[in-house]
Amino acid sequence: MNHTTDTTATFAERDFVDLAGAIDRVPAPQRELFLTKLVILLAAGAPPGLLADRIERAGRHLSG
Repeated sequence: MNHTTDTTATFAERDFVDLAGAIDRVPAPQRELFLTKLVILLAAGAPPGLLADRIERAGRHLSG
């Protein structure tokens, strides 16, 4: 890939707590849809190429 991967990205503890709480509040059958919508909203403001890098990174984490 020609994209630069940001290996210094941080995920603040508060963000983790907020995300975990939000997921817990969503009924289990709707969690996948909630997470999909959240990703779309977060990706909407991302610079070009960043989403592709994150998709690749997430795939590597799943196959892990």
